[in-house]
Amino acid sequence: MQNYTTLQIQSVAVLVILFLYFLYKLRRFYKKIKDKSLLSRNRTLKKLKRLSWEDFELLCMELFAKQGWRVLGNEKKGADGGVDIWMKKRSLTKKNISAIVQCKRYDDAMVTIKVVREMYGLLHEHNVDKAYIVTTSRFTKECYKFIEGKNMILINGEELVKMIN
Repeated sequence: MQNYTTLQIQSVAVLVILFLYFLYKLRRFYKKIKDKSLLSRNRTLKKLKRLSWEDFELLCMELFAKQGWRVLGNEKKGADGGVDIWMKKRSLTKKNISAIVQCKRYDDAMVTIKVVREMYGLLHEHNVDKAYIVTTSRFTKECYKFIEGKNMILINGEELVKMIN
């Protein structure tokens, strides 16, 4: 039986620690690549339309967070009452600005006035300052007429791509 010196034992211990550190860094690097943001991976309208509705909501949450909003998703899955995202932001003129967002990931169908009217009702029901409707598609002309003078912002697919890029 061979006796190992203290130096040999310490050398093996250092090698094991270095190996474990290497594995830790490798795992973090892999996770960083794998979890790359939805915004950086989906910069075209075609890619946005391929997202699931859940990923589209997460992408919108990431986008608004980058714009300085404190973003909260909706805890409910499925019927959410028309609100997908709740947001707050500090302002120079007010203490907090609050907003709600409805995300509509459509392939070709246009967002209709019905959706905009429902969101306007929710704006007042939840007593928030702004309401956003974000879509991968477009809005009908009626929608733009309806929101004039109201604290509502419509973001169509082309505008969304510009915001992301």
